[in-house]
Amino acid sequence: MTRINQALLSKIQKELGVRKTRVYELIERKIAETHLDRHLAAIALASEYGIGIAKYATSEDLAIIRGASSSQPNSVSVNNPSPLIKRVIKPIEPILQDLSFVASNELREILQRDIAELNFIRSQGVDKASKICMVLCGSIAEALLLDYLLQNQTAALAIAATLPKRPKNNLEDWELHEMVTVATQLNLLPDDANTGATQLRKWRNLIHPGRELKDARNQRIKPTPARAQNSISFLQFIAEELEN
Repeated sequence: MTRINQALLSKIQKELGVRKTRVYELIERKIAETHLDRHLAAIALASEYGIGIAKYATSEDLAIIRGASSSQPNSVSVNNPSPLIKRVIKPIEPILQDLSFVASNELREILQRDIAELNFIRSQGVDKASKICMVLCGSIAEALLLDYLLQNQTAALAIAATLPKRPKNNLEDWELHEMVTVATQLNLLPDDANTGATQLRKWRNLIHPGRELKDARNQRIKPTPARAQNSISFLQFIAEELEN
């Protein structure tokens, strides 16, 4: 998987004046619209907002983006001296293909299974299985964080001991928001990860029918394609931050 250029990501964030999680959401939306790979979708997004992209894209990249953009209604063309080429249709790029950084063999097996299922759902269209997508993204994010915290267990438990509501001593019993809080203080994640984690935790809890009924009544939370796309964006945000 070709990673998004981090300098370009920062430029988009600065230009729009939004959090990084919001940039990932916009990139995921661009992927859904154009079927471009993630790094190409980021370049296309930057171009739409007038951000210079010449140093971040090859002429081949620009040609592919232009071919994808030309078939979209109300699309913004990419400034590209190359001639138009036939649009290249690619399947949605799988996420998290390389799990070599996961230390736990057991967690790696769980991640491989869940990521394969998530990628299958994405290939079919998240509008057809929004709830499954939201639940899986929460589970995958939790597994990734658990592995990283287990690799830094002594430091993680030391920070947990200082929290107003202390998590359990066994990291495998921690909830997602507890993992994110500790990971943030360990500088594994940026401060703005907490907002997305809260959303992802609520969406993942929709796996419980009683919780879904309660949240639908009281908080108007229910599975939707938009929430499914946002859950994917936050998962990608978590993965890239942990890899840095």
